[in-house]
Amino acid sequence: MDFRIFARLAVGTIVICSVPACSSEPTGQVVAVVNGEEITQQELNAQISELPSPPVGDEKAVRRQILQQMVERRLMAQVAKQDGLDRDPTYIIRERRLKEDLLVQMYGKKVADTVRLPDAASIDNYVSANPEKFSQRTAYLVDQISFDVPKDLMSLKKLEQDKTLADVEVSLTALNIKFSKGKNSIDSGRIPTEILKQILSLPAGEPFIIPSQGKVVVSVITGRQPVSIGTQDVSPMAAQIMRSENLSKVLQTRLDDARAKATIAYQAGLGPVTNPDGSKKSPSK
Repeated sequence: MDFRIFARLAVGTIVICSVPACSSEPTGQVVAVVNGEEITQQELNAQISELPSPPVGDEKAVRRQILQQMVERRLMAQVAKQDGLDRDPTYIIRERRLKEDLLVQMYGKKVADTVRLPDAASIDNYVSANPEKFSQRTAYLVDQISFDVPKDLMSLKKLEQDKTLADVEVSLTALNIKFSKGKNSIDSGRIPTEILKQILSLPAGEPFIIPSQGKVVVSVITGRQPVSIGTQDVSPMAAQIMRSENLSKVLQTRLDDARAKATIAYQAGLGPVTNPDGSKKSPSK
């Protein structure tokens, strides 16, 4: 079914506006009024700027088309509210998460605008100090085992004694944790320097874990291939990496400061996991 057709039918048969709302006249910065709810020039411009590619053709025709889509979306949102979906617990949870994600994204951009690109001397020093990202950049071939993060993170301490990927399989089987096996490659240029140093310091064949979204991924290096980088690309690449690392440090500092000042209470068993060195680790990591 074409949802747009459904939307038009639904709007035509369900949405009934009051006379005052329908008679509102859009003027100035208001480009449309839908049952008393305004759509502004700023909203329309933002919608157009978010298109995956710049619109082509007559500009006014494009604006009319996008505006009509916004009107239909607003109408369907009103229909959903009439059905009480804006009071549904699932909606409320997702709305809060989307708002938080947007705030974090916008804050990250705001901070990023204050982080400058490093100067030439700093770039040269960085390139010399991090050959694994440039002159010695390597693609490490790995065998991997991946599985969902278990509810009881402490159960994974059993893996600390495993010296091979086969040992990990045995441990996960004993813990009744389902896993999958595969092969992959890990680019040394994309791994934080300190983590890469820890990985390369392990005895040959010993597994390691690199966090992945929603998964635990255990890897073992089985081979390596050099990755060539053009000389002309080194400095721009180093500058962007340095800027990204500096941004991450600033954001982490702000987060640590906010955490230190915050009052946070967890239900029993859901608080941060304490590492052997006494540091805290979020259950999601």
